[in-house]
Amino acid sequence: MISVGDKVRIGEGGVSVFVVRSVDPDEGRAVIEAAEERPGRYPFSMPLGALVKAED
Repeated sequence: MISVGDKVRIGEGGVSVFVVRSVDPDEGRAVIEAAEERPGRYPFSMPLGALVKAED
């Protein structure tokens, strides 16, 4: 289960780490944002099925 505040990757082979900002279980989507502060960082929506929890 993906929850707000979790760190995730997009897919099993994902390299970048994102933080979950909100989850809409009815739509099956989450708003995620890059975990690292960097220029151009912005939140965007992804299907929950595409997200994999990142190991700390």
